[in-house]
Amino acid sequence: MSRRPVIHKSNPATLEPLGDVECALPEEVPEMVETARRAQAAWSSQTPSKRSQLLRKVQGILADRTDEFAELVSRETGKPFMESLATDVMNALSVGDFAASRIEHVFRESKIDFGPLSSMMRYMGRSSHLIPRPLGVIGIIAPWNYPLAIPYSQVMMALAAGNGVVLKPSSHTPLTTVRMLELFKEAGLPDGLLQLAVGSGPKVGEAMAASDVDRIIFTGHADVGRRIMTIASQRLTPITLELGGKDAMIILKDADLKRAARAACWGAFVNSGQTCVAVKRIYVEASLESKFTSLLLKEVAALKQGFDLNDPGVSLGSMISEGAVKDMEGQLARAVEQGAKVLAGGKRPERKGCFFQPTVVRTEQHMDIVRKETFGPIVALMTFHGEDEAVTLANDSPFALNGSVWTSDVEKGREIATRLRSGTITINNVAYTYGLGATPWGGRGDSGFGRTHGDAGFEELIERQHVHLDRGKFSSEIWWPPYGKEGMEAMHDFTGLAFNGERDGLLQKLLKARRLMRR
Repeated sequence: MSRRPVIHKSNPATLEPLGDVECALPEEVPEMVETARRAQAAWSSQTPSKRSQLLRKVQGILADRTDEFAELVSRETGKPFMESLATDVMNALSVGDFAASRIEHVFRESKIDFGPLSSMMRYMGRSSHLIPRPLGVIGIIAPWNYPLAIPYSQVMMALAAGNGVVLKPSSHTPLTTVRMLELFKEAGLPDGLLQLAVGSGPKVGEAMAASDVDRIIFTGHADVGRRIMTIASQRLTPITLELGGKDAMIILKDADLKRAARAACWGAFVNSGQTCVAVKRIYVEASLESKFTSLLLKEVAALKQGFDLNDPGVSLGSMISEGAVKDMEGQLARAVEQGAKVLAGGKRPERKGCFFQPTVVRTEQHMDIVRKETFGPIVALMTFHGEDEAVTLANDSPFALNGSVWTSDVEKGREIATRLRSGTITINNVAYTYGLGATPWGGRGDSGFGRTHGDAGFEELIERQHVHLDRGKFSSEIWWPPYGKEGMEAMHDFTGLAFNGERDGLLQKLLKARRLMRR
């Protein structure tokens, strides 16, 4: 057997060692799937209320340990304690609460409405029913930017839907996931139901994509998502992709500019901009540019960057790695080369660790910094003349995950929202609905497809088996052999009654059909 690799994890803000985690081997992934499948058979046979009860116990343990998990997330990612608490722990609890509370609703059977055929089907003693049931084993490939919120919420949804799970966390943040798994075990989750496959994406992640899981949920970069999808397609494994974003913030002339500036500052620089729904493109009505820019730069200047778990005033942490910082330097250099103007930030601060200053850049729509994904603390500022141009510019992107409209006229905001491509549009707020467990999450284009969270997310974790019930009132069907002239006439009559509204001689036609079906 191959030698196991080990991840040596350090804090990207302080560079201090945090611990080591032993990786799984790619060849072990199929057995993990089978182990989860065996445990899932018993888990899915439990009543929804029993599954809910156990998941609520998990929730209770996490709620009692919010500070412990927030501190661990901060040390692994370099983000401020406040962000770990608000965007990781609280988001995890919110989605977990929704998942645990919605189980019985998800598994409620439903009866199909046949529409115009309803009366005829009742007469024939027939009905159709949809019976929800789990898919089996869900393979989750999670990212590093929210190492608790994303895997925890996706695991809770999958378990609530009666599935087993094989989880591959990011190699950047294995410690949080290991601790999360211990939490589930402490709550009494059945052995084997949740499997942890720590390791690199090209090895362990691709091994999962090639395995016989029943669905894959991947969150990460678009190029990696394409690779995972290609591998999964060989087994026809369905996949949910939540990929990158390039979120547009549209600020109309009647917006509350002070609130919009504060929102832009948070939305652009939360988690050092390493957020799929971070504000990356700000479109402000041209007459407001000077005033809004002044307000935004004032907010950015007030951000305190650093890492200190005992200082609640720290508002901006580090990036995840040295490579991420170099990527920001390269993207910004390219933007300046193309004519962008740096209004704030633009370089590394003079401190150790993987830091990059919060950066505001005045740009034009054609520039790479506007067109391509920027996973870091850089936001592009542009102007527009009129709402139609704002919509056109915001939609002019291969990404379509999230966005926002800012206006004092909420109805106008709603109308503009319906014209934007993104999966979620918020009016007068930014980038926070991931923490609302009842709302769906996902996008289109290079932002992926499918949904997590909400009832739409549950629909991707179950299948609704169709059961058609015939109470046996008749011994034959019109379209069963032996064929003959009488049967052909009855078939024409049936088609006319069912679809053309032909009611002439209704009783005689029904009697003829009944006679043929009782032969």
